[in-house]
Amino acid sequence: MTEQSIQTYEDDEISLLDILVTLAESWKLLVFGPLIAGVLAGALSFLWPKTYESVAIVRMSEAELALLNTAPVQDPLIEKFGLLLQFDGVQDDARQYLAKKLVGKVDKKTGLATITASANEPEKAQELGKAAMEALLTELLPKGKNKDQVEQQILSNERIIASSTDAIEQLQKQIGKAGQSDAGLEVVMKHYATLSAEVTNKQLQNIELKKSLVVRGDEVYVQQASLPQRKVSPKRSMIVLLALLASGFALLLFVFIRKAWRNALQDAESASKMARIKSLLGFGQA
Repeated sequence: MTEQSIQTYEDDEISLLDILVTLAESWKLLVFGPLIAGVLAGALSFLWPKTYESVAIVRMSEAELALLNTAPVQDPLIEKFGLLLQFDGVQDDARQYLAKKLVGKVDKKTGLATITASANEPEKAQELGKAAMEALLTELLPKGKNKDQVEQQILSNERIIASSTDAIEQLQKQIGKAGQSDAGLEVVMKHYATLSAEVTNKQLQNIELKKSLVVRGDEVYVQQASLPQRKVSPKRSMIVLLALLASGFALLLFVFIRKAWRNALQDAESASKMARIKSLLGFGQA
């Protein structure tokens, strides 16, 4: 049992030495290969298009923000920025492209929505962000039956306000004529208070209803679409690091495969197997 353990240990030690030898034989490739790949990746990153992001923070619900990537909001933007020309007149392709350039997210803690617009220039990113907000706020206006209902509700409230105001004027006259000891004065005063409260309530309702028919302005913004100062991509340090890691792993794998291949060719049994593989694949034919 002890001899078997010693033999296993010796085999492991030999395998480790083989690995170290293999690494030592190819150290230049494993060191300079990734460095060259990193330098090339860093150089090529200068040719990649830059991306800037403009950010707007607004007071919107998640349901309202969901309209950002719908056709009624996207189509005016596609027309304004001439995106159809870039996609050979295919509307769906232009919409998919725009959906990647406009991203909306609601912070559940603050309840505020963030709209991020991306472009290859700071000014274009800001312009896209502003245009997207304008199109979104326009789309949030009541339309069709909803608009008719709002307008009808405003008219109904105005009629109630008018009739209640007339009734209040009549009650004011009664109150002026009544004496302090008049038994019906308390009832008149209660009716007067009820009508006054109703008028105030309907007036406040109409203020909100009329607001809903007008495009919201500065009050909706916490921060308007910003003018980005720094690009968000490409990040050259990340590109170089990934190139170093990827090329290093690929070269390490190549070194060990090459070593295994050479060892297989030196062994008679393995060499016959390799020859058969070549023959089956057609590489051994003249």
